Amino acid sequence: MTMLDNAELRATEFPLSNEVAYFNHAAIAPFPQRTVAALDAANRGFAAPHRPPAAGAVDPVSSARAAVARIAGSAPERVAFVASLAHGISICAAGMAVAPGDEVIIPHAEYPSLALPFLAQQPRGLGVRWARRDSEGRTDLEHIQSLVSERTKAIALSHVEFADGWQNNLEALGEVARANGLLLIVDVTQSLASVPLRLDDWGVHAAVAHGYKWLHAGFGIGVAIFSEDGLARIQPTHAGGQSISSEGFVDEQTLVFHESARRFETGGQPATLISGLAASLTLIEEVGVDAIHAHALALIDQIAAGAAARGWTVVTSLADGDRSSIMAITSGDSAQDVAAQAALEAAGVITVLRPRGIRIAPTFYNNSDDVQRLLGALPTVS
Repeated sequence: MTMLDNAELRATEFPLSNEVAYFNHAAIAPFPQRTVAALDAANRGFAAPHRPPAAGAVDPVSSARAAVARIAGSAPERVAFVASLAHGISICAAGMAVAPGDEVIIPHAEYPSLALPFLAQQPRGLGVRWARRDSEGRTDLEHIQSLVSERTKAIALSHVEFADGWQNNLEALGEVARANGLLLIVDVTQSLASVPLRLDDWGVHAAVAHGYKWLHAGFGIGVAIFSEDGLARIQPTHAGGQSISSEGFVDEQTLVFHESARRFETGGQPATLISGLAASLTLIEEVGVDAIHAHALALIDQIAAGAAARGWTVVTSLADGDRSSIMAITSGDSAQDVAAQAALEAAGVITVLRPRGIRIAPTFYNNSDDVQRLLGALPTVS
């Protein structure tokens, strides 16, 4: 695979690459320098809020909506800003039309911020059917399909599994959803900006991601992306001055929600956070998600080969279509995994332990030197 020539990018946008080999983007991604500058400028602007924006200044709200839509395969008017993954999924869970006895299908051991919002709908009568995992601990799509009944209203799951980077087949799930009139609600936190997406084409009704991973945008900001059908079928349950159809202050006696996904944005926008998101998105689009993904896969191939030579088991599938920008390795012994992860950190290689072993998540500014630093610090399995 062709790798990016990213030396200038490392120097100008990610100076931490001079200090550490950072492979923890599936947990928390560092800010590029342009994002630090955008956040600083936005905060300084509030020191004198009476001053108009500079001539020719780009509106970060519109810019971020449009960029998210482009990399997701959606449209700007169907992108809403949310505070977190759990916030966005809660909007979807609460906005579904359900009757007592209706169900949503969710894979067992899903990420909590995806599963818990649906459990919170139990007082409305919504139940959860837990889909089993296969022998490899991955989502079993055939089992999900077998659980669909006349009471099923939705399927909810992660696009990319946080534990080992397994990529679920959203196109196949979209076909199941269409055939049965179901909503398909997806956590794309581990794929938005790291894996090419075509959400509209795949039939995803709602997709949510928080900003502090592959979007390089920090905490407190995320996005919810809807299809046209999803926007029609998921109704807002909260209202505020930003969610209504009228512009400016009005004394409304009736509630008329905005036609776009803005209906889910109740109050004033987190302007500073959106400025940071917009800045990070400019970098993501400059590099290109296709190039980001290909570069990460090339690094993962290097890591997988080197780790296997040292006796480690690569638990992530390396088959095309299955994998993402996340991989996991294990010695087969949890104590050895813990010790190895600590040795990596002591050597300035930043990874994290997850249920399937040491999780490694490279991105576009990592390079082969980072890989060699990781492999040089990785103990041989005893």
